[in-house]
Amino acid sequence: MRSSRLFLAALVAATGLASPALATVGDFRVLPYQQNATLDGMQLTWFTVSNTAGSLTITGPGLAAPLVLNTTPQLAPVLDYQSAAELTAGGAFPFSTTAIFQAPGVPARNWKHAISVTGLQADTEYSYTVTQGASTYSNTFRTAPTPTTARGIRFAVLSDSETLVSGRTRNREWSRSTPQLPGSTGRPTGTGRGRDQYFLTETLGYQENIKQIELRDPDMIIMPGDLIEGTANEQQRRWDEFWRHNAGQYDDLLSARPIVAAIGNNCIFNGGSDQASINANVQYARNQWSAYWDTPANGQPQFQDLYFRTDYGPVTIITLCSVGSMDANDNVGPPANQFTSPAFPQLLDTNRAWLNAYQFGDIPDFNVGTAQWNWAVQELAAARAAGQIIFVQWHHTPFSRGIHGTSVTSPQSGEAMRIYAPLMEQYKVAGVFCGHSEVSEMSYFDLDGDGYGVHLWDVGAAGDGLRGVEDAPGSVNSNITSWRNNPLSGGVFVPNPFHRWSADQSEPEQWNGTQLLRGGKHYGFLEVNVQGNGAGEYQIDFQYLHNFPINAGDANYTVTGFELRPYSNVVRLQGPANNLRPIPVCDTIDVNRDNVFPDDRDVTEFLNLFAGGGCPFPITCDVDFNNDGVYPDDRDFVAFLSVLAGGPCE
Repeated sequence: MRSSRLFLAALVAATGLASPALATVGDFRVLPYQQNATLDGMQLTWFTVSNTAGSLTITGPGLAAPLVLNTTPQLAPVLDYQSAAELTAGGAFPFSTTAIFQAPGVPARNWKHAISVTGLQADTEYSYTVTQGASTYSNTFRTAPTPTTARGIRFAVLSDSETLVSGRTRNREWSRSTPQLPGSTGRPTGTGRGRDQYFLTETLGYQENIKQIELRDPDMIIMPGDLIEGTANEQQRRWDEFWRHNAGQYDDLLSARPIVAAIGNNCIFNGGSDQASINANVQYARNQWSAYWDTPANGQPQFQDLYFRTDYGPVTIITLCSVGSMDANDNVGPPANQFTSPAFPQLLDTNRAWLNAYQFGDIPDFNVGTAQWNWAVQELAAARAAGQIIFVQWHHTPFSRGIHGTSVTSPQSGEAMRIYAPLMEQYKVAGVFCGHSEVSEMSYFDLDGDGYGVHLWDVGAAGDGLRGVEDAPGSVNSNITSWRNNPLSGGVFVPNPFHRWSADQSEPEQWNGTQLLRGGKHYGFLEVNVQGNGAGEYQIDFQYLHNFPINAGDANYTVTGFELRPYSNVVRLQGPANNLRPIPVCDTIDVNRDNVFPDDRDVTEFLNLFAGGGCPFPITCDVDFNNDGVYPDDRDFVAFLSVLAGGPCE
C-alpha cells in the first residue's frame, strides 16, 4: 500500500490549483477515499463541484481485463455553505477567500460519487484510477484479510485533528505541567510559540503527523472522534480543511487505506446552549457527518453512521456514539469500583452543555437498555463467539487525568461512558480507543479484580491541543482542590485511579536553553500491530509514537525537521482472542533518566520505588517495569534484575 504523493503533487501543479482559496485538485473537490473494506471489495467515494459522471478503473489479480465502473453523481445539499456565521465570516480567513467557488461569487456545491466494488479476491492489492473530467487520480487499495490470516496487520489510531481554516496560523496550548529531566534547563519562561504554545500551527502539525503515519504504512486508520473543530463560522470549511489533509491538496492518506471513524462532540456544531437555533445547527452538523460516511447498518436508520461494526481479518472494531445527552431522569447507575467523581450524580451526560432538550431524535442515547446499548451487547457477544479480537472506539474517554476526565473538571466529561467498562471486561476487549481530553494517555482497568483487565488509550494528539493532566504536582486544577478540601465531597477523590502512563507526566523534557532535545508531549498516534500464528494465537503490540520537532534553539524556536520517536509505553498482549494477556516488555534500565545506565543509582532508586518510596526526581517514576499493568509485583522485580544483568525481559 503506497500513497500517490508524487502523483498528487503533479496533479496540483499541472492544474495550477494549489491556492488555498480554491482548494480543489483538478476536477476533484475531494479525492477518492476508502471506507468499508470487505473480503471481496472496497467502497471508494469522492466529491466534485460539477454534476459530471466519473469512472473508476480497477486492475489486479483475478481480473482478466480492467474493471470499469461509472458513477451517477448525487447532490449533497447538506454540505452547502449555509450557516449565516460562515457566509459572512471575515477577519484573517474571510469566506470570500477560503471557501470553494464554482464561479466568481457562486459557492461550490458537493456532488457525491460512491462505488462499492465487489467480487475481488481477499487480502489482495488492486490498483485503481478515477477519471473525472480532465483529471485522473491513481492509487491502490487492499481488500480485507480473512479471519485466519497469518499476515501482520497494522492500525494507526488517532483523534482530535479538529481541522479548521484558522488552524493555518494558530498554535495550540502546550501545557507546562510536564516534568523535567535531571540537568534540563527547563521550559523557557514567557508566552507564545515554543513556550506555552506548541512549536507548530495546527495545520502544519497535522500535516507532518500524516507524513509520519504514511511512512509507517498502516492497513487502516481508526479515528475516535473530533475529526473537525466545532465552530459556527467554519461549519463547512472545517470539512473542506479535513479533506485537504486526507484526500486533497495537502495529502492523500485516506486515498490509500480505509478509515473507521467515530463521531465526536466537535463534529456536531459548537454547542453552548439549548436554544432551538443551536439544536438546528447540531442536526445540520450530524447530517453532514452522514453525507461523508457510509457505514454498515445498525438496524436503527435514524442512528445510521453513528454506531456500527467493522470486521477486518481477525479484528472486529465496534464504534459507539458518545455525543448524546441524557435526561436527568435516565438514572444512570455506575458499576461498582468505578470511583466516579463527587459531581457525577448531578452531571450524567457527556455533553450537558451542548445538547440540552435536543428534539430531533437522530443522535442516540448510550445508557443501559437503550437501542445503542443493546446493539453493543449483541455485537460484542457475536464477535466474541466468532473468535475475533475486539477493539472498541468512542470519543469521550471514560477515565482520564485530563480536563474531560471527570465531571469535576469539565461539563463535557466522559465519565458517563464508564457504564461500558464492565462490558469491555466481560467480552475480553483487547483495547478501547478514545480522545477528547487531548492528553496522550494509557489506563488499565480491572474492575472485578479477576486478573483480566482492559487497556484504554486516549489518542487525542492528531493535530489540536497538547494538554496536560489536571492533577499534576504544582498545577492541580482548582476544581479538584475545592472538592478535596470539602469534607462533603471526599478528600480521596482522584481523577483517574486507573492511570498508567501519559506523555505529559511520563515523558520528561530535556531542554538546553531554548532548544528542546528530547521528551515531552507532541503530535502523534498509537500504532497497533496484530500478528497471528495461524493456530488461533495472537500477539498485539501497542506503541505510541510522536513526531518530534527538531528545533534550532534560536530565539524564534525555529523547527528545522522532524523525527518519529517512540514513547516509553509499549504494551504487548499474547494469547487467543478471548484471553489476550499482557506479557513483559520492559522499561529502560535507566530508572532515574540520567542517561547513565546501568549504574548503582538506578538499582537504588528502583528498590526504593519497589518498597513504596517516593520518586527521587521531579519526574514520574514507573515501578511497573515489565508493563503488564500489575504493580508492584514480584515479576517487576525479577524482570528488573534480569535486564540489569543483561538478560531478557522476563
